[in-house]
Amino acid sequence: MTASTVRKTKRDTTITLTDGAGSPNTLALTLDRGDLSISIPGPNIVRDDPRGVIGATPALRKGDDRPMSVSFTARVADFSDGTDEILTDWALKDDFGAGWTSTLDASGNAEVLAIHVDVGVEGTDHGDSADHSFRLPHCTGEWELSEGADFWELSFSGTSHSVRPGALA
Repeated sequence: MTASTVRKTKRDTTITLTDGAGSPNTLALTLDRGDLSISIPGPNIVRDDPRGVIGATPALRKGDDRPMSVSFTARVADFSDGTDEILTDWALKDDFGAGWTSTLDASGNAEVLAIHVDVGVEGTDHGDSADHSFRLPHCTGEWELSEGADFWELSFSGTSHSVRPGALA
């Protein structure tokens, strides 16, 4: 397949939160601001310099793996919903996830509710031979609720407990 020459924009991106159940629960973000940011640091690089001297060719080794980080912001349209889980329920309720299963243990026994952050990028509508997607697995993090400049916003800043993004199944 030939590499695409079509640049992608924030309008091409979708973010979906997915749990670890066999028939997964999903929450598609419809009011996200378009500021998704992902850091993929890879493994820590350790220098093995003899007596602290960097040679002409440095002696480098791979050290500990480092997890990815992810952040995004969504505008708030509702603060809680008695029927459907909505994004603000993640930040405002202790019991969000009744029916949601952590990606860490599909049997429902995980102490920590981790989710997958699935990212889709439209390609075929712009002449690519396929759409694009990847998964940030096992995400945990914290939320910040703020009034924002024009709208209430909910920001997520978290860790994907994996070294690299994975393919969507």
